[in-house]
Amino acid sequence: MKRRMLVNSLILSAWTFVFAVIYAQSPLYTSNQNQYFLHGLARAGYGFLQTDWLANTLDPTPLFSLLVSLTYRVFQTDILFYLYYAVLLGIYLFSLLGIGASLFDLNHPVARLAYLALLLVIHSAALRFFLSRALGPEWTYVLEGGLAGQRVLGVVFQPSTFGVLLFFSIYLFLKRHTFLALLPLAVSVSFHPTYLLSAGLITLAYVLEDYREERILVKSIVIGALAMLLVSPTLFYVYTSFGSTPPETTAQARDVLVYFRIPHHALISEWFDFTSIFQIAFVLLATHLVRGTRLYILMVVSFLGAAILTVIQVVTQDEALALLFPWRISTILVPLSVAILTAGMVRKGFDRFPSLGTEWRPGLRLASFTAILLVTLIGTTRMILEPQMIHSSDEHEMMTYVEAEKEPADVYLVPTKLQDFRLATGAPIYVDFKSIPYQDAEVLEWYRRMQLASDFYDGANLDCGLLETFSAEGVTHIVLPSEDFGNQCGSLRLEYEDEYYRVYSLAR
Repeated sequence: MKRRMLVNSLILSAWTFVFAVIYAQSPLYTSNQNQYFLHGLARAGYGFLQTDWLANTLDPTPLFSLLVSLTYRVFQTDILFYLYYAVLLGIYLFSLLGIGASLFDLNHPVARLAYLALLLVIHSAALRFFLSRALGPEWTYVLEGGLAGQRVLGVVFQPSTFGVLLFFSIYLFLKRHTFLALLPLAVSVSFHPTYLLSAGLITLAYVLEDYREERILVKSIVIGALAMLLVSPTLFYVYTSFGSTPPETTAQARDVLVYFRIPHHALISEWFDFTSIFQIAFVLLATHLVRGTRLYILMVVSFLGAAILTVIQVVTQDEALALLFPWRISTILVPLSVAILTAGMVRKGFDRFPSLGTEWRPGLRLASFTAILLVTLIGTTRMILEPQMIHSSDEHEMMTYVEAEKEPADVYLVPTKLQDFRLATGAPIYVDFKSIPYQDAEVLEWYRRMQLASDFYDGANLDCGLLETFSAEGVTHIVLPSEDFGNQCGSLRLEYEDEYYRVYSLAR
């Protein structure tokens, strides 16, 4: 028994490693990591980020920040962040494999291998590259992401990746471990509170399905109550930290978030396109395919709940509901549906062509391993080339200079699109567009800073009159694109220059 468990663990670890390479993480620190790593790294003493304005705002994901802080402080390395994501990828892969095999009885070893190979190809960097080039960038994550450009997986480790625990919860529920299935739901919500609504719909489905099967009202009530108890610390933190500002401040902040910062996530008019129809069709087909199984009510409740709330948001134009992202559960339903349809296709193929498991078995095994090897090589290539691309970027040399020369009291004003500046240099900045706070008053302060920075950079000439304002608010250095601006302001002293950027100190 112990030997078998050891062998299974080694096999799972091996496939997790392969999947991590195939999926291909991006280097630290890029994309949304600039938002979600800031609080944790600042507390761990990374550079001088503890004095950064944004690092001192309310933290929307405190448990994730704690993980980041402890990891960096205790181990003094960021390699573990890649490992964390690899483990989550393994949970995701194991969950989808288990769900598909349970629904369609994929007991034949070659059938399971074919299903595994298809899942790996579907989630590969190779397929994402092909889809983006052949069909357009909006199709890149069509098979593994949700609506509105939201997704559980992505190319970097961040709080949303803990959504893989929702898939694990569904797998446990499918295996009739309903109470145990509540724990991964709660953990995912604890790391990323945005999953509260999705977890709530999934829990409702658990309650309804359990009552339909057993007709024990008390047990169903206990399931719902236990789920509420497990997420109550997260609910308490969100309500007490983010729910006590005056109504007018809240309304203004919501307006900034919905119409200025994240319309691509919050406004259906911005994100609904043909790819959305394509993904919804996947969900409807998968829902039809699992009728009669324990997963059917979950699919129906999740889809209808999201659809009804989305219609209400569109009709009422309610900004609060838009920021709850009722369509976010599509990040679970779409990849789950793709896995269901893939497993169903494999089962149908083996039922219709029994020779696939007999005389065609060697050829199918060879084809599966060949496909896995091919996407593994492409994933490896991407992981080798992407750091080189970052190293050769226009801003790399400038940020290397700042990293080496920064002082504890420095605060940099940078072009608002230089989203990687903070974590690449460890230097505080005034503001950028990518990274934002979520408490209402702090959102408005971020927007005020964005307007000032935009006024300074966006004209044909620098607004030198704003330098006094920036200086009064703690800015010590200005980063300017070399090709756009010379030293138009007499109070700036050149400290660094390359082909793309210049760094000036601001006279105080």
